[in-house]
Amino acid sequence: MAFDPLVEAIRSSLRAVDANPRAARAYLNLIEAYENCAEKESEAELLDQAMFVIRDVKRLSLTEEEKQRLVDLEGRIAATLSRLRPAAGRS
Repeated sequence: MAFDPLVEAIRSSLRAVDANPRAARAYLNLIEAYENCAEKESEAELLDQAMFVIRDVKRLSLTEEEKQRLVDLEGRIAATLSRLRPAAGRS
């Protein structure tokens, strides 16, 4: 199996979350990794996973910077989902 840096970024982020489940930055990096991979592969399911992580990270104590990053990520992911879902329905 070929090495895919986007998939490895997801794996690495998952390990970071497992290592420190209270660290918001690890979750935010995981969300971003899902987003990057989903963009490359046009996979809405990866964005669904990102939305589940967003739901979970909202339960954590976040700094103002983390809150803003989360808002930005959530907006981008929602926009990409709305772009990918209609395409999935046409196939």
